[in-house]
Amino acid sequence: MLTTLIRARSSLIVLRQQSILTTRNLHRSPIIKKPHTATIEILPTSHSTLSTTAGHENRQVQQQQKQQPPARRSKKDIIEFLYKNQQHPVPTGKPNTILTNCPHCIRIRKASFAATVDLSSGAYKCRTCHSKGSWNQFTKTLRKKLQEDQVDTNYQVYNSSNILGGNNDTGPRFSRPLEEIESYPSHVSSELKQTWLEQYKIDPAVLELYKVGVANYTDPTAYLEEQQGEGSIESSTTECITFPQTTLTYTVGEKEEQEDEFKINTVRVKACAPDRPNDTLVLDPPTASESVSAGLFGYHTIPSDAEAVILTRREMDAMAAYQATGIPSISLPTSNYQLQESVLPLIDRFSKVYLWLDDDVDGQMAAERFAHKLGESRCLLVNTNAEGDAEGPRTAHQALMEDKNLLQMLQTARRLKHDEIMDFHDLREEVFREVMNPEQTAGVQSKDLPQLNAILKGHRPGELTILTGPTGSGKTTIISQLSLDYCTSGVPTLWGSFEIPNKRLAKKMLHQLSGKDLSKSPREFDVWADKFEQLPLYFLKFFSSTAIRDVLKACSHAVYAYDVRHIILDNLQFMLSQQGRSSLDRWELQDDAVAELRKFATQQDVHITLVVHPRKDANDALDINSVFGSAKVTQEADNVVIIQKGQTRRYLDIKKNRYDGTLGSVPYEFEADALKIRGLTEQEQQRFSQKNNTSFPTTYNQSGSSSITRYPRK
Repeated sequence: MLTTLIRARSSLIVLRQQSILTTRNLHRSPIIKKPHTATIEILPTSHSTLSTTAGHENRQVQQQQKQQPPARRSKKDIIEFLYKNQQHPVPTGKPNTILTNCPHCIRIRKASFAATVDLSSGAYKCRTCHSKGSWNQFTKTLRKKLQEDQVDTNYQVYNSSNILGGNNDTGPRFSRPLEEIESYPSHVSSELKQTWLEQYKIDPAVLELYKVGVANYTDPTAYLEEQQGEGSIESSTTECITFPQTTLTYTVGEKEEQEDEFKINTVRVKACAPDRPNDTLVLDPPTASESVSAGLFGYHTIPSDAEAVILTRREMDAMAAYQATGIPSISLPTSNYQLQESVLPLIDRFSKVYLWLDDDVDGQMAAERFAHKLGESRCLLVNTNAEGDAEGPRTAHQALMEDKNLLQMLQTARRLKHDEIMDFHDLREEVFREVMNPEQTAGVQSKDLPQLNAILKGHRPGELTILTGPTGSGKTTIISQLSLDYCTSGVPTLWGSFEIPNKRLAKKMLHQLSGKDLSKSPREFDVWADKFEQLPLYFLKFFSSTAIRDVLKACSHAVYAYDVRHIILDNLQFMLSQQGRSSLDRWELQDDAVAELRKFATQQDVHITLVVHPRKDANDALDINSVFGSAKVTQEADNVVIIQKGQTRRYLDIKKNRYDGTLGSVPYEFEADALKIRGLTEQEQQRFSQKNNTSFPTTYNQSGSSSITRYPRK
């Protein structure tokens, strides 16, 4: 055994010595390289010398790379990158230098619009955080910051133009050449300027600055009236006051003789009757194109170095605020309380934003929403009627008409306080607004079904409504009519149709809006389609089975991007179909979905209408327990509305009303020509009762008091 171990050890020693000799011979052998066809013989060199030479060469290459200037981007590439990423630069007064958001400060600091970019080299420098660097560093940092806010394309929503196929162009579809539209201000006569000065107290110089013009447009209402006969479109044209919506765009000259410059572009025109400047008559084009930058009235009047701006609801308020304070003023694109995501980049450049909206319940609620969206730290809310006068002004233009001190109102503007901290002064102002505006506190009133207002009192944000009814009772038809009714009153609406395609739904709603079958009146289609496109109406892309988390993500995006206030989901069973392995899982899934919708409605302050099928074993007369699922569905709801199919008459049966407890029914008849329902008047109900020997109990509330609204019972 000992002899074997000695022999093995001797063999290992011999192998180690042979390995050392082989390594020495390799170092002494010449190294031959054969690049391509040439043969180069290298003299014998030690291993340490080779390592030193290779390291020296690598350091030389790195130094040469550092000494080489970074690849420069062309002006066109820089500008295209900024606009593609929703950045709107402004001039600085220096040639080839623009001002835009700092990639380091954006979404973090208040004064983020502070980075100067040299268009010739792409180098940037921020005056807020003092960061600087190359264009490659700028793009890399900005992409990383914006990536967090990107929305999945699967969660985007359609607007009515996408559904009707009217937004496939590459620019705004003006009704006439752009040169003609930009000449509108020259058509304003001195007599008209004097009239506006006397009637509206708007100085002629302010009209010229804001490029207010005069043009002839077709009155849609007059045109439709003409179509009842054989009139022509020319007979319905009328003289209008025009308010241009503009934006600032940097254009790079394609040829050497063309200069690079910032240009004011008109992207839309709002036309109003001269005696009703606050009521929109025509929008040209009917909808803002998604392929071009959004615009705002008065945006072209803002100096490049301005740090503060006033945002109003209407054009008259913007001109009044600027005339009285001298601070640049702009207005919302439409009279609806919508600050869409597309216009937010235009306001990013300002470190202070005065929100001067109507001093009522709706206006102040919108101002608070806008402040959350723009950034609470830079927003100030202006109260026009801070004195609490019941007959006092509600808007900036009304204050100007009453010779109020608008500058003092601006100086007393308040910041938005923390949601969880409030003193009696804040409560006092809110209570005063509700007392002075009881109709706004009750909610938006229905014009199609005024009988419904007597029971539910109105359509309010932050509530969950359950609508149910037997198969074929017209649930989708009725809720599409009601949603269209509220939408025409200015409530931005989001439709989630999981049962029928969006195109069929839009066709039904267009039929309801016009009140007729447009296939029989093709000459009226364009007018009604334009009206439909101008509504703040949006549609979810989802269809059939969809996870509730995906639905809520899309709804959250719509609330932020379009200020949606009413969401319709039709219906719960189709949305949750093919989810859950057993009936118990499906019930639990439905309870969780309803709880999430209830939470979303409260947190986002939006009204959600949820269509739910009744139980299959439900009788003809449905009650609150007939709703499919567990009791949690109706417990979470603020309102429960059931479509009842009586023996002689159908009616809406309100089984729950958390607002004031009033319950009752609204008998109706279906008008097939208009695809709408019409509530019966009290006289019609009495005649119907006498004819069919049906009793009509009074509507009642929780206190036991009755109202004048009556309804039939089986």
